Amino acid sequence: MEQDLIKRVQAITNAGKLYYDYNEEIDLARDYSFKICRQYNDLVQHQNEYHYELLAGLFAHLGKNVRIEANFLTEFGFNLSVGDNVTILQDVSLIDCTFVTIGNNVVIGPHCGIYTANHAEDPKLRANHYCYERPIVIEDDVVIGGGSVIAPGVKIGAGSIVQAGSVVVKDLPANSFCLGDPCQAIRKLRED
Repeated sequence: MEQDLIKRVQAITNAGKLYYDYNEEIDLARDYSFKICRQYNDLVQHQNEYHYELLAGLFAHLGKNVRIEANFLTEFGFNLSVGDNVTILQDVSLIDCTFVTIGNNVVIGPHCGIYTANHAEDPKLRANHYCYERPIVIEDDVVIGGGSVIAPGVKIGAGSIVQAGSVVVKDLPANSFCLGDPCQAIRKLRED
């Protein structure tokens, strides 16, 4: 995808303001990402081949020693930064309409959803496909259990564990064991 198109789409989606989600250039960027994800997933599922060069060309950054399993989906890719030693298991949907930063040594379990998108609160605007975005940060050494949902604007502190099935709607502190809907820090894993 050409850099000028990426910059134009980012100027719309990354501003934190309401925008029309079916803008022609946004659709082009989304379709391109979906095409690359389909190619990548097809190779994993049918040939057991992990062609990370496809994703590296799509992502803002793709670290070393990364494993991404089948049925992975990212909305754009160019807002997604993935650190080193990251494992993303099957069926993860990552809606990166603004920045998503995943640190080093992170594990994301199967069937997780990571969503930067908020739909317009006004029903008329919502019906006309307006939305706005909030960035997500997952710091180093985090584990996110299977089936968890990470909501827009959330930061998960370094070294934390998010128990399977959790719904993270607010920031979580570092070095914490977290669970629930809404997800809360239950206890410290170690003293800082």
